[in-house]
Amino acid sequence: MSSDIKFLTVEDVAEMLQVTRTTIYNLKKKGMPFIKLGKNIRFDQDEVVEWVKSKSMSETK
Repeated sequence: MSSDIKFLTVEDVAEMLQVTRTTIYNLKKKGMPFIKLGKNIRFDQDEVVEWVKSKSMSETK
């Protein structure tokens, strides 16, 4: 595992995407990749960016 990987909290992702925490939980239900560590949810920053890009491209087609 590379040390360049950055794991984000729900709050971090919400801030990064400029949306609410509720929106992040809804996006998670729609397939946004996440990692569950015990009771904690974390997101790989690169995976989130790629997922958002793929969704925005598919919706414009």
